[in-house]
Amino acid sequence: MLRPNPDDYKKRHIMLDVFNKIAEDIFGKKNGFPVVEAFGSFTMDLFTPKSDLDLSVNFNANFDNQFSRKDKISVIRKLAKVLQSHQRNGRCHGVLPVVTARVPVLKAIDKGTGVECDISVENKDGMSRSMIFKFISSIDERFQIICYLMKFWAKAQGVNCPKDRTMSSMVIISLVAFHLQTRCPPILPAFSVLLKDGSDVESIQRNALLFEGFGCRNKESVAELFVSLMSKLLSVERLWEQGLCASNFEGSWISKAWERGVGNLSVEDFLDRSQNFARSVGKVEMQKICECIRVTVLNLTEFFSGKIDAPKLKALVFTPVHQDDPVSNPNPKLAKGKRNSRHDPENSQKKQKKRKRTVHPGLDASRAATDLHPGSDARRAASDLHHRTTFVPHIPQVPPIQPFSQPAHTYRPLITPSRFPYGLQPPPYLHSAPHSNHGFLGQPPDNFIHFNPGIQLPQQAPHIFAPVLAQQPVIDRFHPYDFNLAQQIQHNENMASQRMPYGINPYHRR
Repeated sequence: MLRPNPDDYKKRHIMLDVFNKIAEDIFGKKNGFPVVEAFGSFTMDLFTPKSDLDLSVNFNANFDNQFSRKDKISVIRKLAKVLQSHQRNGRCHGVLPVVTARVPVLKAIDKGTGVECDISVENKDGMSRSMIFKFISSIDERFQIICYLMKFWAKAQGVNCPKDRTMSSMVIISLVAFHLQTRCPPILPAFSVLLKDGSDVESIQRNALLFEGFGCRNKESVAELFVSLMSKLLSVERLWEQGLCASNFEGSWISKAWERGVGNLSVEDFLDRSQNFARSVGKVEMQKICECIRVTVLNLTEFFSGKIDAPKLKALVFTPVHQDDPVSNPNPKLAKGKRNSRHDPENSQKKQKKRKRTVHPGLDASRAATDLHPGSDARRAASDLHHRTTFVPHIPQVPPIQPFSQPAHTYRPLITPSRFPYGLQPPPYLHSAPHSNHGFLGQPPDNFIHFNPGIQLPQQAPHIFAPVLAQQPVIDRFHPYDFNLAQQIQHNENMASQRMPYGINPYHRR
Protein backbone atom coordinates (compact mmCIF):
# COMPACT_ATOMS: atom_id res chain seq x y z
CA MET A 1 0.00 0.00 0.00
CA LEU A 2 2.84 2.42 0.77
CA ARG A 3 4.87 1.70 -2.36
CA PRO A 4 4.81 4.45 -5.03
CA ASN A 5 3.39 3.63 -8.46
CA PRO A 6 5.19 4.24 -11.78
CA ASP A 7 3.58 7.66 -12.21
CA ASP A 8 5.13 8.83 -8.92
CA TYR A 9 8.57 7.98 -10.26
CA LYS A 10 7.92 9.76 -13.56
CA LYS A 11 6.66 12.95 -11.91
CA ARG A 12 9.85 13.20 -9.87
CA HIS A 13 12.01 12.56 -12.93
CA ILE A 14 10.19 15.39 -14.72
CA MET A 15 10.87 17.74 -11.80
CA LEU A 16 14.53 16.72 -11.91
CA ASP A 17 14.71 17.62 -15.62
CA VAL A 18 12.98 20.96 -15.02
CA PHE A 19 15.40 22.01 -12.26
CA ASN A 20 18.38 20.99 -14.38
CA LYS A 21 17.11 23.33 -17.11
CA ILE A 22 16.64 26.13 -14.56
CA ALA A 23 20.20 25.66 -13.25
CA GLU A 24 21.57 25.70 -16.79
CA ASP A 25 19.70 28.93 -17.62
CA ILE A 26 21.06 30.64 -14.50
CA PHE A 27 24.65 29.40 -14.28
CA GLY A 28 25.35 28.12 -17.78
CA LYS A 29 26.96 24.77 -18.54
CA LYS A 30 30.66 23.93 -18.42
CA ASN A 31 32.04 20.39 -18.50
CA GLY A 32 28.59 19.05 -17.68
CA PHE A 33 28.12 21.18 -14.56
CA PRO A 34 26.15 22.40 -12.70
CA VAL A 35 23.91 19.36 -12.44
CA VAL A 36 20.88 18.87 -10.19
CA GLU A 37 20.84 15.40 -8.63
CA ALA A 38 18.31 13.72 -6.37
CA PHE A 39 19.05 12.18 -2.98
CA GLY A 40 17.12 11.25 0.14
CA SER A 41 14.13 8.90 0.18
CA PHE A 42 13.74 9.02 -3.62
CA THR A 43 17.29 7.79 -4.20
CA MET A 44 16.98 5.23 -1.39
CA ASP A 45 13.70 4.01 -2.95
CA LEU A 46 12.00 4.53 0.42
CA PHE A 47 9.62 7.31 -0.59
CA THR A 48 5.83 7.36 -0.69
CA PRO A 49 3.61 9.34 -3.08
CA LYS A 50 3.41 12.12 -0.48
CA SER A 51 7.16 12.31 0.22
CA ASP A 52 9.11 15.41 -0.73
CA LEU A 53 11.91 15.39 -3.31
CA ASP A 54 15.42 16.26 -2.07
CA LEU A 55 17.65 17.86 -4.73
CA SER A 56 21.26 19.02 -4.69
CA VAL A 57 22.79 21.51 -7.13
CA ASN A 58 26.35 20.27 -7.70
CA PHE A 59 29.07 22.27 -9.44
CA ASN A 60 31.73 19.53 -9.49
CA ALA A 61 32.10 15.79 -9.04
CA ASN A 62 34.69 16.00 -6.24
CA PHE A 63 33.25 14.76 -2.94
CA ASP A 64 36.13 16.28 -0.99
CA ASN A 65 35.72 19.78 -2.43
CA GLN A 66 34.54 22.32 0.13
CA PHE A 67 31.87 24.76 -1.06
CA SER A 68 31.67 27.74 1.30
CA ARG A 69 28.44 28.52 3.10
CA LYS A 70 28.43 32.02 1.58
CA ASP A 71 28.51 30.57 -1.93
CA LYS A 72 25.74 28.11 -1.11
CA ILE A 73 23.49 30.93 0.14
CA SER A 74 24.24 32.93 -3.00
CA VAL A 75 23.13 30.03 -5.21
CA ILE A 76 20.00 29.52 -3.10
CA ARG A 77 19.00 33.18 -3.49
CA LYS A 78 19.51 33.14 -7.25
CA LEU A 79 17.32 30.06 -7.55
CA ALA A 80 14.73 31.62 -5.24
CA LYS A 81 14.53 34.72 -7.42
CA VAL A 82 13.67 32.63 -10.48
CA LEU A 83 11.21 30.39 -8.62
CA GLN A 84 9.47 33.43 -7.13
CA SER A 85 8.89 34.64 -10.69
CA HIS A 86 7.35 31.28 -11.50
CA GLN A 87 5.28 31.59 -8.34
CA ARG A 88 3.86 34.92 -9.51
CA ASN A 89 2.90 33.20 -12.76
CA GLY A 90 1.11 30.50 -10.79
CA ARG A 91 3.35 27.58 -11.70
CA CYS A 92 4.49 26.80 -8.16
CA HIS A 93 3.86 28.01 -4.63
CA GLY A 94 5.42 27.94 -1.18
CA VAL A 95 8.78 29.24 -2.42
CA LEU A 96 10.81 29.73 0.77
CA PRO A 97 14.61 30.15 0.99
CA VAL A 98 15.85 29.02 4.43
CA VAL A 99 19.39 30.34 4.60
CA THR A 100 19.65 30.29 8.42
CA ALA A 101 19.41 26.50 8.66
CA ARG A 102 22.47 24.32 9.21
CA VAL A 103 22.13 23.28 5.55
CA PRO A 104 20.73 26.21 3.52
CA VAL A 105 17.73 25.00 1.56
CA LEU A 106 15.12 26.33 -0.86
CA LYS A 107 11.60 24.95 -0.54
CA ALA A 108 9.04 24.99 -3.36
CA ILE A 109 5.90 23.05 -4.26
CA ASP A 110 4.98 22.33 -7.86
CA LYS A 111 1.31 23.02 -8.51
CA GLY A 112 1.05 20.61 -11.42
CA THR A 113 2.20 17.51 -9.56
CA GLY A 114 1.96 18.58 -5.91
CA VAL A 115 5.56 17.42 -5.36
CA GLU A 116 7.37 19.42 -2.68
CA CYS A 117 11.04 20.01 -3.50
CA ASP A 118 13.84 20.79 -1.03
CA ILE A 119 16.82 22.19 -2.94
CA SER A 120 20.28 22.42 -1.37
CA VAL A 121 23.73 23.15 -2.84
CA GLU A 122 26.69 20.74 -2.95
CA ASN A 123 25.00 18.40 -0.46
CA LYS A 124 27.50 15.61 -1.09
CA ASP A 125 27.09 14.21 2.43
CA GLY A 126 23.36 13.81 1.87
CA MET A 127 24.02 12.08 -1.43
CA SER A 128 26.54 9.71 0.17
CA ARG A 129 24.13 8.79 2.98
CA SER A 130 21.38 8.11 0.46
CA MET A 131 23.62 5.90 -1.65
CA ILE A 132 24.75 3.94 1.40
CA PHE A 133 21.15 3.13 2.34
CA LYS A 134 20.34 2.32 -1.28
CA PHE A 135 23.16 -0.24 -1.37
CA ILE A 136 22.17 -1.50 2.09
CA SER A 137 18.69 -2.23 0.70
CA SER A 138 20.30 -4.53 -1.87
CA ILE A 139 22.04 -6.55 0.86
CA ASP A 140 18.78 -7.64 2.52
CA GLU A 141 15.23 -6.84 1.42
CA ARG A 142 13.91 -6.90 4.99
CA PHE A 143 15.60 -3.55 5.63
CA GLN A 144 13.44 -1.72 3.09
CA ILE A 145 10.19 -3.27 4.30
CA ILE A 146 10.82 -2.49 7.97
CA CYS A 147 11.81 1.09 7.04
CA TYR A 148 8.40 1.52 5.40
CA LEU A 149 6.63 0.06 8.44
CA MET A 150 8.54 2.22 10.93
CA LYS A 151 8.10 5.42 8.91
CA PHE A 152 4.37 4.78 8.56
CA TRP A 153 4.10 3.94 12.26
CA ALA A 154 5.90 7.17 13.19
CA LYS A 155 3.66 9.25 10.91
CA ALA A 156 0.55 7.59 12.32
CA GLN A 157 1.73 8.38 15.86
CA GLY A 158 2.71 11.95 14.96
CA VAL A 159 6.42 11.55 15.79
CA ASN A 160 7.98 11.90 12.30
CA CYS A 161 8.42 15.64 11.92
CA PRO A 162 11.75 17.33 12.81
CA LYS A 163 10.07 20.76 12.57
CA ASP A 164 7.95 19.66 15.56
CA ARG A 165 11.11 18.44 17.31
CA THR A 166 10.37 14.76 16.76
CA MET A 167 12.25 12.17 14.69
CA SER A 168 13.33 12.77 11.11
CA SER A 169 13.14 10.03 8.48
CA MET A 170 16.94 9.73 8.62
CA VAL A 171 16.73 8.95 12.35
CA ILE A 172 14.09 6.27 11.77
CA ILE A 173 15.99 4.64 8.90
CA SER A 174 19.24 4.71 10.89
CA LEU A 175 17.56 3.05 13.88
CA VAL A 176 16.19 0.31 11.60
CA ALA A 177 19.66 -0.29 10.14
CA PHE A 178 21.16 -0.30 13.64
CA HIS A 179 18.64 -2.90 14.80
CA LEU A 180 19.54 -5.19 11.90
CA GLN A 181 23.24 -4.64 12.64
CA THR A 182 22.81 -5.76 16.25
CA ARG A 183 20.77 -8.93 15.69
CA CYS A 184 22.35 -12.31 16.36
CA PRO A 185 23.47 -13.26 13.79
CA PRO A 186 23.64 -9.76 12.25
CA ILE A 187 21.68 -8.97 9.12
CA LEU A 188 23.62 -5.86 8.05
CA PRO A 189 27.35 -5.08 8.44
CA ALA A 190 28.79 -2.10 10.29
CA PHE A 191 29.05 0.93 8.02
CA SER A 192 32.74 1.28 8.78
CA VAL A 193 33.52 -1.55 6.35
CA LEU A 194 31.51 0.19 3.64
CA LEU A 195 33.35 3.49 4.18
CA LYS A 196 36.88 2.12 4.54
CA ASP A 197 37.88 3.31 1.03
CA GLY A 198 36.09 6.67 1.20
CA SER A 199 32.59 8.11 1.04
CA ASP A 200 32.36 8.40 -2.76
CA VAL A 201 29.62 6.45 -4.52
CA GLU A 202 31.94 4.12 -6.42
CA SER A 203 33.83 2.99 -3.30
CA ILE A 204 30.64 2.46 -1.31
CA GLN A 205 29.04 0.43 -4.09
CA ARG A 206 32.16 -1.70 -4.58
CA ASN A 207 32.34 -2.55 -0.87
CA ALA A 208 28.60 -3.17 -0.56
CA LEU A 209 28.70 -5.80 -3.30
CA LEU A 210 31.05 -7.82 -1.13
CA PHE A 211 28.32 -8.23 1.53
CA GLU A 212 25.48 -9.44 -0.70
CA GLY A 213 23.63 -12.14 1.22
CA PHE A 214 25.39 -11.12 4.46
CA GLY A 215 22.30 -11.70 6.63
CA CYS A 216 21.08 -14.95 5.09
CA ARG A 217 21.95 -16.87 8.30
CA ASN A 218 19.37 -14.84 10.20
CA LYS A 219 15.92 -16.31 9.55
CA GLU A 220 13.83 -13.78 11.49
CA SER A 221 10.71 -12.59 9.72
CA VAL A 222 9.75 -8.97 9.13
CA ALA A 223 7.12 -9.22 11.89
CA GLU A 224 9.62 -10.62 14.38
CA LEU A 225 12.12 -7.87 13.57
CA PHE A 226 9.46 -5.17 13.93
CA VAL A 227 8.43 -6.47 17.36
CA SER A 228 12.01 -6.88 18.56
CA LEU A 229 12.85 -3.32 17.41
CA MET A 230 9.98 -1.93 19.47
CA SER A 231 11.09 -4.01 22.45
CA LYS A 232 14.68 -2.79 22.07
CA LEU A 233 13.65 0.89 21.98
CA LEU A 234 11.45 0.38 25.02
CA SER A 235 14.20 -1.34 27.00
CA VAL A 236 16.65 1.58 26.57
CA GLU A 237 14.10 4.32 27.26
CA ARG A 238 15.86 5.53 30.43
CA LEU A 239 19.40 5.14 29.06
CA TRP A 240 19.37 7.88 26.40
CA GLU A 241 19.72 10.58 29.03
CA GLN A 242 22.77 8.78 30.40
CA GLY A 243 24.67 9.05 27.11
CA LEU A 244 23.58 5.92 25.25
CA CYS A 245 24.08 6.30 21.49
CA ALA A 246 23.28 4.09 18.50
CA SER A 247 26.29 3.96 16.15
CA ASN A 248 25.78 2.67 12.60
CA PHE A 249 29.48 3.25 11.94
CA GLU A 250 30.52 0.71 14.57
CA GLY A 251 27.33 -1.34 14.41
CA SER A 252 26.94 -1.31 18.20
CA TRP A 253 25.86 0.75 21.20
CA ILE A 254 28.34 3.38 22.38
CA SER A 255 28.41 6.03 25.10
CA LYS A 256 28.66 9.56 23.75
CA ALA A 257 28.17 13.20 24.74
CA TRP A 258 27.78 15.95 22.15
CA GLU A 259 28.90 19.57 22.19
CA ARG A 260 25.62 20.56 23.82
CA GLY A 261 25.73 17.69 26.28
CA VAL A 262 23.81 14.43 26.26
CA GLY A 263 21.06 14.30 23.65
CA ASN A 264 17.45 13.38 24.32
CA LEU A 265 17.92 10.80 21.57
CA SER A 266 21.36 9.98 20.17
CA VAL A 267 21.87 8.47 16.70
CA GLU A 268 25.40 9.04 15.43
CA ASP A 269 25.96 10.44 11.93
CA PHE A 270 28.14 7.76 10.31
CA LEU A 271 29.80 10.28 7.94
CA ASP A 272 30.40 13.04 10.48
CA ARG A 273 30.62 11.28 13.82
CA SER A 274 30.62 14.56 15.72
CA GLN A 275 26.99 15.13 14.69
CA ASN A 276 23.77 13.68 16.07
CA PHE A 277 21.06 12.79 13.56
CA ALA A 278 18.48 13.25 16.33
CA ARG A 279 19.70 16.63 17.57
CA SER A 280 16.31 18.26 16.83
CA VAL A 281 14.39 15.93 19.18
CA GLY A 282 13.16 17.89 22.20
CA LYS A 283 12.80 16.66 25.77
CA VAL A 284 9.01 16.80 25.87
CA GLU A 285 8.81 15.33 22.38
CA MET A 286 11.08 12.46 23.44
CA GLN A 287 8.62 11.66 26.21
CA LYS A 288 5.87 11.51 23.58
CA ILE A 289 7.97 9.17 21.43
CA CYS A 290 8.57 6.86 24.41
CA GLU A 291 4.87 6.89 25.26
CA CYS A 292 4.01 5.86 21.69
CA ILE A 293 6.52 2.99 21.92
CA ARG A 294 5.04 1.84 25.25
CA VAL A 295 1.50 1.88 23.87
CA THR A 296 2.57 -0.06 20.77
CA VAL A 297 4.34 -2.71 22.85
CA LEU A 298 1.23 -2.97 25.05
CA ASN A 299 -0.94 -3.49 21.97
CA LEU A 300 1.43 -6.18 20.71
CA THR A 301 1.35 -7.89 24.11
CA GLU A 302 -2.46 -7.93 24.10
CA PHE A 303 -2.40 -9.41 20.61
CA PHE A 304 -0.01 -12.18 21.68
CA SER A 305 -2.24 -13.00 24.66
CA GLY A 306 -5.33 -13.22 22.43
CA LYS A 307 -7.11 -10.16 23.82
CA ILE A 308 -7.29 -8.41 20.42
CA ASP A 309 -7.31 -9.76 16.88
CA ALA A 310 -5.09 -8.87 13.93
CA PRO A 311 -7.38 -6.21 12.33
CA LYS A 312 -7.68 -4.44 15.69
CA LEU A 313 -3.90 -4.55 16.16
CA LYS A 314 -3.35 -3.14 12.68
CA ALA A 315 -5.76 -0.30 13.41
CA LEU A 316 -4.14 0.54 16.75
CA VAL A 317 -0.57 0.52 15.42
CA PHE A 318 -0.86 1.99 11.93
CA THR A 319 -4.05 4.06 11.79
CA PRO A 320 -3.43 7.80 12.22
CA VAL A 321 -5.20 9.29 15.23
CA HIS A 322 -6.16 12.92 14.65
CA GLN A 323 -6.03 15.08 17.75
CA ASP A 324 -7.88 18.35 18.20
CA ASP A 325 -5.56 20.65 20.14
CA PRO A 326 -7.05 24.03 21.10
CA VAL A 327 -4.74 26.96 20.63
CA SER A 328 -3.95 28.17 24.13
CA ASN A 329 -0.89 30.31 23.37
CA PRO A 330 -1.11 31.79 19.88
CA ASN A 331 2.00 33.27 18.32
CA PRO A 332 2.19 36.87 19.57
CA LYS A 333 3.87 37.95 16.32
CA LEU A 334 0.83 36.87 14.32
CA ALA A 335 -1.77 38.14 16.78
CA LYS A 336 -3.71 41.28 16.07
CA GLY A 337 -2.60 44.49 17.67
CA LYS A 338 -4.32 45.84 20.76
CA ARG A 339 -7.17 48.19 20.12
CA ASN A 340 -7.41 51.53 21.82
CA SER A 341 -10.04 51.12 24.52
CA ARG A 342 -10.79 54.84 24.58
CA HIS A 343 -11.95 54.92 20.96
CA ASP A 344 -13.38 51.40 20.77
CA PRO A 345 -17.11 51.53 21.58
CA GLU A 346 -17.42 47.75 21.83
CA ASN A 347 -14.65 47.60 24.40
CA SER A 348 -16.18 50.49 26.35
CA GLN A 349 -19.54 48.74 26.54
CA LYS A 350 -17.90 45.58 27.86
CA LYS A 351 -16.10 47.56 30.59
CA GLN A 352 -19.33 49.32 31.58
CA LYS A 353 -21.14 45.99 31.90
CA LYS A 354 -18.28 44.66 34.01
CA ARG A 355 -18.51 47.65 36.37
CA LYS A 356 -22.29 47.29 36.73
CA ARG A 357 -22.08 43.62 37.57
CA THR A 358 -23.17 43.28 41.22
CA VAL A 359 -24.72 40.59 43.39
CA HIS A 360 -28.51 40.87 43.45
CA PRO A 361 -29.92 40.74 46.98
CA GLY A 362 -32.23 37.87 46.04
CA LEU A 363 -29.53 35.79 44.48
CA ASP A 364 -28.10 32.94 46.45
CA ALA A 365 -24.82 34.07 48.00
CA SER A 366 -22.95 30.88 47.25
CA ARG A 367 -24.07 30.94 43.61
CA ALA A 368 -22.97 34.54 43.27
CA ALA A 369 -19.60 33.75 44.81
CA THR A 370 -19.12 30.92 42.37
CA ASP A 371 -20.03 33.18 39.43
CA LEU A 372 -17.68 35.99 40.44
CA HIS A 373 -14.83 33.91 41.88
CA PRO A 374 -14.65 30.43 40.35
CA GLY A 375 -13.50 27.85 42.82
CA SER A 376 -11.60 24.60 42.33
CA ASP A 377 -14.51 22.91 40.53
CA ALA A 378 -14.84 25.73 38.05
CA ARG A 379 -11.10 25.91 37.48
CA ARG A 380 -11.02 22.17 36.93
CA ALA A 381 -13.79 22.43 34.38
CA ALA A 382 -11.96 25.23 32.60
CA SER A 383 -8.72 23.28 32.54
CA ASP A 384 -10.53 20.33 30.97
CA LEU A 385 -11.13 22.47 27.91
CA HIS A 386 -7.40 22.42 27.20
CA HIS A 387 -7.05 18.65 27.44
CA ARG A 388 -6.59 16.80 24.21
CA THR A 389 -9.65 15.19 22.71
CA THR A 390 -8.84 12.07 20.73
CA PHE A 391 -10.99 11.15 17.78
CA VAL A 392 -10.75 7.61 16.42
CA PRO A 393 -11.50 7.73 12.69
CA HIS A 394 -13.42 5.16 10.74
CA ILE A 395 -11.10 2.41 9.51
CA PRO A 396 -11.77 1.64 5.83
CA GLN A 397 -11.51 -1.81 4.33
CA VAL A 398 -7.88 -2.31 3.32
CA PRO A 399 -7.18 -4.06 -0.01
CA PRO A 400 -4.66 -6.92 -0.02
CA ILE A 401 -1.03 -5.82 -0.15
CA GLN A 402 0.79 -6.59 -3.38
CA PRO A 403 4.40 -7.80 -3.45
CA PHE A 404 7.07 -5.22 -4.11
CA SER A 405 7.96 -6.88 -7.39
CA GLN A 406 4.48 -6.24 -8.82
CA PRO A 407 3.52 -2.63 -9.62
CA ALA A 408 0.24 -1.57 -8.04
CA HIS A 409 -0.82 0.41 -11.12
CA THR A 410 -0.54 -0.24 -14.81
CA TYR A 411 1.91 1.88 -16.74
CA ARG A 412 0.46 4.98 -18.37
CA PRO A 413 2.50 7.55 -20.28
CA LEU A 414 2.71 11.00 -18.79
CA ILE A 415 3.44 13.24 -21.72
CA THR A 416 4.10 13.36 -25.42
CA PRO A 417 7.60 14.30 -26.63
CA SER A 418 6.17 17.03 -28.86
CA ARG A 419 4.58 18.76 -25.88
CA PHE A 420 7.32 18.47 -23.28
CA PRO A 421 7.48 21.91 -21.57
CA TYR A 422 10.13 24.61 -21.89
CA GLY A 423 11.72 22.96 -24.94
CA LEU A 424 13.13 20.09 -22.84
CA GLN A 425 13.91 16.83 -24.62
CA PRO A 426 11.86 13.93 -23.26
CA PRO A 427 13.89 11.44 -21.20
CA PRO A 428 14.15 7.84 -22.47
CA TYR A 429 11.73 6.51 -19.85
CA LEU A 430 8.83 8.54 -21.28
CA HIS A 431 6.91 7.23 -24.28
CA SER A 432 4.59 9.08 -26.61
CA ALA A 433 0.84 8.76 -26.52
CA PRO A 434 -1.99 10.80 -28.05
CA HIS A 435 -3.24 13.74 -26.00
CA SER A 436 -6.13 16.02 -26.78
CA ASN A 437 -5.11 18.76 -24.35
CA HIS A 438 -2.79 21.32 -25.90
CA GLY A 439 -3.04 24.04 -23.27
CA PHE A 440 0.21 25.43 -21.96
CA LEU A 441 2.23 22.49 -23.29
CA GLY A 442 1.38 23.35 -26.92
CA GLN A 443 2.81 26.86 -26.59
CA PRO A 444 6.29 27.80 -27.84
CA PRO A 445 9.14 27.02 -25.39
CA ASP A 446 9.47 29.61 -22.66
CA ASN A 447 12.60 30.95 -21.02
CA PHE A 448 13.13 30.12 -17.33
CA ILE A 449 14.60 33.48 -16.35
CA HIS A 450 12.89 36.13 -18.53
CA PHE A 451 9.12 36.16 -18.38
CA ASN A 452 6.89 37.61 -21.12
CA PRO A 453 3.64 35.64 -20.94
CA GLY A 454 1.88 37.86 -23.50
CA ILE A 455 -1.80 37.25 -24.13
CA GLN A 456 -3.24 34.35 -22.19
CA LEU A 457 -5.39 32.18 -24.43
CA PRO A 458 -8.65 30.78 -23.01
CA GLN A 459 -7.32 27.23 -23.14
CA GLN A 460 -3.95 28.17 -21.73
CA ALA A 461 -3.14 26.88 -18.24
CA PRO A 462 -0.62 29.34 -16.73
CA HIS A 463 -0.60 27.73 -13.29
CA ILE A 464 1.74 24.93 -14.26
CA PHE A 465 5.30 24.27 -13.25
CA ALA A 466 5.33 20.69 -14.45
CA PRO A 467 2.90 19.79 -17.27
CA VAL A 468 -0.79 19.23 -16.61
CA LEU A 469 -2.05 16.30 -18.62
CA ALA A 470 -5.39 15.50 -20.14
CA GLN A 471 -5.67 11.87 -19.11
CA GLN A 472 -4.19 10.67 -15.84
CA PRO A 473 -4.99 7.77 -13.51
CA VAL A 474 -6.92 8.57 -10.37
CA ILE A 475 -4.82 7.67 -7.33
CA ASP A 476 -6.70 7.22 -4.03
CA ARG A 477 -9.63 9.30 -5.31
CA PHE A 478 -7.28 12.21 -6.15
CA HIS A 479 -6.20 13.21 -9.61
CA PRO A 480 -2.40 13.73 -9.55
CA TYR A 481 -2.81 17.09 -11.31
CA ASP A 482 -6.01 18.18 -9.54
CA PHE A 483 -6.13 21.98 -9.23
CA ASN A 484 -8.58 21.77 -6.31
CA LEU A 485 -6.02 19.66 -4.51
CA ALA A 486 -3.38 22.26 -5.29
CA GLN A 487 -5.62 24.94 -3.79
CA GLN A 488 -6.09 22.77 -0.73
CA ILE A 489 -2.30 22.46 -0.44
CA GLN A 490 -2.04 26.25 -0.67
CA HIS A 491 -4.70 26.57 2.05
CA ASN A 492 -2.84 24.14 4.29
CA GLU A 493 0.37 26.09 3.68
CA ASN A 494 -1.31 29.33 4.70
CA MET A 495 -2.60 27.70 7.86
CA ALA A 496 0.83 26.30 8.64
CA SER A 497 2.48 29.68 8.14
CA GLN A 498 1.25 30.67 11.59
CA ARG A 499 4.15 28.62 12.89
CA MET A 500 7.00 29.09 10.46
CA PRO A 501 9.79 26.47 10.54
CA TYR A 502 13.30 27.25 11.66
CA GLY A 503 12.12 30.26 13.68
CA ILE A 504 11.64 32.52 10.64
CA ASN A 505 9.31 35.49 10.86
CA PRO A 506 7.04 35.25 7.78
CA TYR A 507 6.88 39.03 7.53
CA HIS A 508 10.64 39.52 7.68
CA ARG A 509 12.00 41.03 4.49
CA ARG A 510 15.37 39.57 3.53
